[in-house]
Amino acid sequence: PCPLQVHRRLLNDDNRGVGEPLDEPGEDGRGLVVRGRHRLLLDTAAAAADQHRPQAQEMVTSPYVVLAPGSGPHLRQVSGEGSLGRVRRAGVSLLTAPSLQFSGLRRALPPNLHLLSLEPRGAGSLLLRLEHLFERGESQNGSQPVTVDLTTLFSAFTITSVREMALGGDVPLQSVSRLLWTTATG
Repeated sequence: PCPLQVHRRLLNDDNRGVGEPLDEPGEDGRGLVVRGRHRLLLDTAAAAADQHRPQAQEMVTSPYVVLAPGSGPHLRQVSGEGSLGRVRRAGVSLLTAPSLQFSGLRRALPPNLHLLSLEPRGAGSLLLRLEHLFERGESQNGSQPVTVDLTTLFSAFTITSVREMALGGDVPLQSVSRLLWTTATG
């Protein structure tokens, strides 16, 4: 068995550390309602990261649906039949709306790399954060270093210069001095 406790409500103290009953009645007085999804992945320790890292990204960063008018060059036509695609069902030809899509990237990123943020930071300046999804040595394939050509990465704009910053994006990396710790073993 795999016990999993998401939430509990107790009218008496259960002597597990808080020293009082856990009674959270919620706005309607009937108690809090907790909803969520749990995924259980069964694999070897050596291969577990290859499964849980991409799935965690998929769960946390699900895509946004954005609707906007226009037919600018940033929209690419996916269906192959002009402005309206044709679908045949049971011998009847149906006109369908074009299937349009947009991606700010010229090509997909490697599977172990994630575009964490792309934020405007003043006139002609953006803060770009790319993150490697795997820890060093966590996955035989996923932990490998990745090289990305930033000059050809984006389709909507061109990068003309790059300055590496600390994670907060407010200090140039060369200005950061790491703390040095003295340990018991020297």
